[in-house]
Amino acid sequence: MLYAVLGPFLAMKPSGDVIAGLAPRHRQLLALFLLYPNVAVHRDTLIDLLWNRRPTKSAPRNLTTYIAQVRRRLSPRDPALSPLHTVEGGYLLSVPPGSVDAAVFNHFAAQGRIARENGDYHNAARMLENALSLWRGDALLGMRHVDELSSWAERLDEDRRAVTEDLFDVRLALGHHHEIVGGLAQWARRHPLRERPHRQLMLALHRSGRTHDASASYQRLRRTLVDRLGTEPSPDTQALHQRILTGDDLPSALMRLRAATQRAERT
Repeated sequence: MLYAVLGPFLAMKPSGDVIAGLAPRHRQLLALFLLYPNVAVHRDTLIDLLWNRRPTKSAPRNLTTYIAQVRRRLSPRDPALSPLHTVEGGYLLSVPPGSVDAAVFNHFAAQGRIARENGDYHNAARMLENALSLWRGDALLGMRHVDELSSWAERLDEDRRAVTEDLFDVRLALGHHHEIVGGLAQWARRHPLRERPHRQLMLALHRSGRTHDASASYQRLRRTLVDRLGTEPSPDTQALHQRILTGDDLPSALMRLRAATQRAERT
C-alpha cells in the first residue's frame, strides 16, 4: 500500500489506484496508524485518539467495526492478507519504507540540506524541488478535527514552509535573485510574521539593484511586527538591513566581480 498525507488523505495500491470505499473514520484511523508505523498501538490509545480523548460508550464497538471494514477495503479478496494486523491488546499497520509521501518528503529535504551544506547548490535545488513536488494541498486536508492529526498536519505544514524557504536560500546562492523576487514577495505577503522570507526578499531586491525597495520591505516588516506583536525585528534582520544600506553585501559584490570578469573575457 501507498499512503499520501501531503494533501487530502489517500490510500493507494502499488499501481497507484486509489482504494475506494474509505469512509472519513477509515481514513482517520489509517492516518493515525501512520503516526506509529510498524508499531503496535493499543486499542485504548486508538479510541482516545480517534475520539479526541472523549470517547462515546459505543467507541470500543465502533473501533472493532472500523478495523474490520478497513481490512476489507485494503484487501477485498482476503482481509487476512491486509497490512492491518491484530496484535496483543491492539493493532499494527505494516508500512514498508518509502510507502508514505511524508517520509519521502523528509528524505528529499534531508538530502537537499546536506547538498546545500556541502555547497552543491544545483543538487540541493533539485532535491528540495522534489520534496515540494509531493504536496497536493494542505496536509491531511479535511481531517484536522481529530486533534492528533491536526497537530501532525501543523508540523507537516511547517516543514513545508521551511523547505520552501530553504529552496529560496539555495536559489539566492545560485544567483537567481531576479527570477525569485516575485515568488518571494508573494510568499512574504502570505507569511507576514515570518522574518526569514522577508530577509530573503530584502536580499533578492538589493541584489537586483532595488535597494530602495529592499529597505521599504524591511520597514513594512517592522511596522507589521510592532503593530501585531509589539516587537522589533530580530537582530539578524536588523543587521541585514544595515548591511544593505551600507552596501556591505559580500555575495552581491562577488556576483558583480564575476559578471565584470565574464564581460572582460568576452571583449
